[in-house]
Amino acid sequence: MTADEKQKLEAGGVNVEEAMQRFMNNEKLLERFLKKFVVDGSYNDLVKAIEEKDCDKAFTQAHTLKGVTGNLALAKLHDLVNRQTDHLRGKEFDTAAAMMAEVTKSYEEVIGAIKGVYGE
Repeated sequence: MTADEKQKLEAGGVNVEEAMQRFMNNEKLLERFLKKFVVDGSYNDLVKAIEEKDCDKAFTQAHTLKGVTGNLALAKLHDLVNRQTDHLRGKEFDTAAAMMAEVTKSYEEVIGAIKGVYGE
């Protein structure tokens, strides 16, 4: 990975150093999983659950997204979804739903960075 690619990923919210540790310094494996994240449905499932005002389903989807983002070291997005999961766990649906604009912004930044480095 070039310094420019690393900088782009980090600017998008990927903790590259942590991610590389998680993937045993295997750049190709990390690339494969970041590309899989781009097409992963967890975020869209969360959006749908929030739109449906289904707190239990939203909790499940947020928890799933939290796990995926944690494993990939998508630090900013992970932190946001972690807080959102806590609100949903506590049945604070309106607070969790209000976080979606920030979650969406962070998600789009991560996706943009991954696509910017690895292509569509």
